Amino acid sequence: MHTNGESPDIIKQVRAIRPAHGGTCFSLVDGRPLFISGAIPEELVDVRVDSRRSKVSYGSAINILEPSEHRVAHIWPEAAASGVGGADLGHVALEYQREWKTEVIKDQLARVGGANTLERVIGAVGESALQVHPASDPRGLNWRTRVDFEVSRARRLAMKKENSNELVEIETMPLAVEPILELGMLGDTPWKQYLRPGKKVRIVAPGDGGRRVVIGNQVFNGANRRVGDRADWQVRARGTVEKFSVAASGFWQAHVSAPADLVELVLDGARVQEGDAVIELYAGAGLFTKFLGRELGPRGAIVSIEGSKEAVGYARENLRGVEVDRDLRAGRVNSKSIMRAWSDLGERPRTIVLDPPRSGAGKDVIGALAAVGASRVVLVSCDPAAGARDLAGLFDAGYELEVFTALDLFPQTHHVEIVSVLTRK
Repeated sequence: MHTNGESPDIIKQVRAIRPAHGGTCFSLVDGRPLFISGAIPEELVDVRVDSRRSKVSYGSAINILEPSEHRVAHIWPEAAASGVGGADLGHVALEYQREWKTEVIKDQLARVGGANTLERVIGAVGESALQVHPASDPRGLNWRTRVDFEVSRARRLAMKKENSNELVEIETMPLAVEPILELGMLGDTPWKQYLRPGKKVRIVAPGDGGRRVVIGNQVFNGANRRVGDRADWQVRARGTVEKFSVAASGFWQAHVSAPADLVELVLDGARVQEGDAVIELYAGAGLFTKFLGRELGPRGAIVSIEGSKEAVGYARENLRGVEVDRDLRAGRVNSKSIMRAWSDLGERPRTIVLDPPRSGAGKDVIGALAAVGASRVVLVSCDPAAGARDLAGLFDAGYELEVFTALDLFPQTHHVEIVSVLTRK
């Protein structure tokens, strides 16, 4: 490998070594780390260096000299050409994307979790349990029920280039479900009259067809009529269909089958029985809470904590008619709020369920869980690095891993969802 004398930011003939967290490939150039976007492990590529931080460089593959057998035509050529984020594995065959993510999970368990975290996971559940599985709806395209944009100066929907504030107008979006695409909002659109430069735009498509378009602080239905900030969803799981309302501008799982898939995994792991006590952290609009409440029954009790007051308001609405003793709280999830929830519950919870943000639960929360001492903990992690840290903390607190499940809820991207079930005697 060598640097082109005419262009010092181009490095010739770099061998990609292995997948790295964040959708890049790790390599070494003159003994220094180089993370390459757009490459696949074992490929030989020319790299344009985009940035340097200390002794680490970040670049993009610009010529594929020895392509991998797993390379495919990019599923979103427009994004690949313009540098827009959102499909950083779009050049990788879908089956191999899951192998890629499996290797990243192992790497993060070893590097971030600590010296023996990977060994403890494999020792408990076997190495095959780390394999990333497709969602129950395994489609690689048209899976996003929620897409976010910004409005360009030309009043068109746009997205930012990766690691940049530069906007790129978007004409296609192959990850969005068909009901979003059928609105015809991309490119030159009749919706243009509602679009103002700099405004944020979110398009949401619940399965019942009640599409919502959020432009700034205004919400429209699919027929361009102003409506309230509300989207209604249905989740089919545990042999029933439950209805949920959330803010159209708020959080809901993006993948078309993610809510049902996660409910099944969480409830399988929680193993609650009628009359049990449960604490749920980062409870959102009550997706898990409602299904847990159904299984706990009128003799059971659940205390949930969620940082968004708006989401808690929707959770209270969503749980109407569920016969369970419940206390749905709005506030920060920290050791103080967890210990208060335990005290107010009046008994040690049998199970704690937590679905923290991408940054993970962290030491303070994990320490509180250890103090509460529930016999079962169900941890939902949407980032393998944060999940590795949280798992290591729970191991240190005396918990043992019972189940580890990784789901590909973000095809064509480096993101992956992990549900871990831990027990302590």
